[in-house]
Amino acid sequence: LGLLIAAFRARPKGHPLRGAAVASFVFIVLEAAVGAGLVLLEHVAQDQSVARVYWMGAHLVNTFLLVASLALTVHWAAPDARRGPLHRGVIPIGLAALALMVVSVTGAITALGDTLFPAGSLSEGIAQDFEATAHFLVRLRVWHPVSAALSGVFVLGVAVWAARRWPHARLYAQAVLGLVFVQIAGGFLNLALLAPVWMQLVHLLLADLTWIALILLGATCLAPPEEQEPAAALVF
Repeated sequence: LGLLIAAFRARPKGHPLRGAAVASFVFIVLEAAVGAGLVLLEHVAQDQSVARVYWMGAHLVNTFLLVASLALTVHWAAPDARRGPLHRGVIPIGLAALALMVVSVTGAITALGDTLFPAGSLSEGIAQDFEATAHFLVRLRVWHPVSAALSGVFVLGVAVWAARRWPHARLYAQAVLGLVFVQIAGGFLNLALLAPVWMQLVHLLLADLTWIALILLGATCLAPPEEQEPAAALVF
């Protein structure tokens, strides 16, 4: 609420900072509501229901939208920062953001399966994934590495393309490139360690950082270089 009030006092009507602050406020309220729903409906602890998967998916999507709103609030808080007009060139970045969101949802489902049905070894875990009688949360685990590989290639391609088309956004494009590779390495490490909770949290943190970098890449590509270079320097 304090952020929302400050944004409205600091910038005039029509400034993108106001919109980002409003979105941040809305999504933090929704975040609390979804979290409360998970607890009140008892989709916690050892609950293995399908409903828990849907609620967790909604929770993660809302979290990503909240993080995006906060990142844009910081980005547009820079002096003289303005949002440029939408154009077809940012469609690939939007698709990359959607791909990251989808792969993150599959990651949340996989993490739930790893927590509720831990494997004693890597080979045992892989065997569980393909058992016909295995719980659906276990059988869904295989889709995360598949979606991560496909999404990773696509996001890398979009970052390279954006860096070439908008040289002033190269800093964020490089951040996306680096974080995707670090995230992939983190995924392999998580798999090798049999997904302990602390590594799952690190993996999620890397996903959030990659998401933020991609959001800021898109925002930077929507404005002329002379308006966005100071903002990029301020954020970093």
